[in-house]
Amino acid sequence: MVYDYVLAAHSGQVVKAGWMRENDRRYGLGLMVEIQTTVNTGTYTSRYGHLSALTVQNNQPVVQQKVIGISGKTGHVEGVHGLHLHFEIHKRHTNDLFYPVNPYGWGSTNPDPWQNSNLPIGRPASVNLWQNAPAIGFTGGCPQQMYVSGTPLLPSNNPPLAPDLTNPVHRIIDDSDTNRFVQFGPSWQTVNNCGSQGQCYGGTYRWRVRASGDTYNSAYAQWRPRVHDLVVGTYDVYAYIPNQHANTVLAFYRIYHNNKVHWAGIDQSRFNKPGYSRTWAYLGRYDFDDGLNTFQAQQIVIYHDGDVAQEMAADAVALVLADGPPDLNLPIALGSDDAGPYPDYNCNYGESWQEIYLGRCYTGAEVVSGFRFSNVDIPQGAVISRAHIHFTVDGYLEIDPLLLRFYGDEDPNSPTFSPTNRPEDRSLTAAWRRWYIPGTDTWSWEPPPQPPQIRYSPNLASIAQEIVNDAEWQPGGSALTFIVKPQLGFSGTDHRRVMAYERPDAPPGTYAARLLVWFDE
Repeated sequence: MVYDYVLAAHSGQVVKAGWMRENDRRYGLGLMVEIQTTVNTGTYTSRYGHLSALTVQNNQPVVQQKVIGISGKTGHVEGVHGLHLHFEIHKRHTNDLFYPVNPYGWGSTNPDPWQNSNLPIGRPASVNLWQNAPAIGFTGGCPQQMYVSGTPLLPSNNPPLAPDLTNPVHRIIDDSDTNRFVQFGPSWQTVNNCGSQGQCYGGTYRWRVRASGDTYNSAYAQWRPRVHDLVVGTYDVYAYIPNQHANTVLAFYRIYHNNKVHWAGIDQSRFNKPGYSRTWAYLGRYDFDDGLNTFQAQQIVIYHDGDVAQEMAADAVALVLADGPPDLNLPIALGSDDAGPYPDYNCNYGESWQEIYLGRCYTGAEVVSGFRFSNVDIPQGAVISRAHIHFTVDGYLEIDPLLLRFYGDEDPNSPTFSPTNRPEDRSLTAAWRRWYIPGTDTWSWEPPPQPPQIRYSPNLASIAQEIVNDAEWQPGGSALTFIVKPQLGFSGTDHRRVMAYERPDAPPGTYAARLLVWFDE
């Protein structure tokens, strides 16, 4: 196995995730995972050794085929051929000790050598544990394609070894993002101008040397997503490893997500180095909230647990929605497909503003804005699991708290907006979704080369589903139109803005809202 995912062969509980011998990291199986389970034939553990990355932790429940780490060559291995997965099955014996056991059973009429060793106590007999036997082929006399979990993961469930940045629902947090990255403790150094040939991500990274008295609280770095940086869902998480100043045999990443904490361990010396071409290290799959309902800030924290004098680097992390790219990614197609009032004292309506506003005008009047997406090719009867509007935000340090509602235009053939058919004139769906934007979620626009700030609406699937279920819905010809207005009881004069179809500094539609939809036929 050449730096590939390692999957749990069975469900159970992790009883060990770490070094086989903490004080000798070149001993035995090196970085390893051990999982315990009890079935009708006894209590067993499975061991997975020589890993380069861990994505589970002690006492964590796991299910069969969960990614528990990445293969490697830690521990006692030698040479080019040291790169392999070491796999063992152990069974608890009558003396409560665990011994290796042959998991294929013993089919010979001769005595089982496993059972008859270590006499007079003996050892557990071989037992056939395979519910779905591994697929074993032979090429040149060597076994190939062995999946101890029975079968390989389906492609839809197999996270890529590098983040899929074509998925529009992803978030990269680089060490250069002063709003989302911070380092703590002494001796951190910065490398600049390093991103031209993959040496680092985004042109900079941070690094430090482990000192003899370091603990995990001595020095660490932190990547922190902000409110509405992410939609609610499950994400594959990655860390970019620079090609210099990253030779630690173990960097720990703590992932704080949706009021839970997990950790991953990465051998940084086995990424982005001669003979090791991969630049992104996979940290695992975790559920994240939008940041509103978390008691503890969602964040990824790195700290050094390698040997003294080794170097640990902190560069970028990537979070990619595990649902995969949307089935539809639709832009606003016309200037008149996004519209609403300008929130001055006249609260004048328009279809060609450079921004679309949300909230209330200076007079306190409602801002009712609309976003229309045409020629939506969703089959009638499809089940919509997700629908989000992808906004590029505008403004300068917008901090007004807002409480909004999203509705839909119930007409599946809703026309584009006009002075005589405004967003506030539309008949609304029964379904609606609330969107709270706290003052701590700062919106601002910085011109290129700075990347635009992206925010996602809440999941509008129930609204879209109501429209698609209409008898007049025509796949490929109908429209999904969303109306945004203040929540009932939300008063005042606060408002914020997102980019419109028309922009003087870019071609039409460059920064306009997009509709992302996931559905099953």
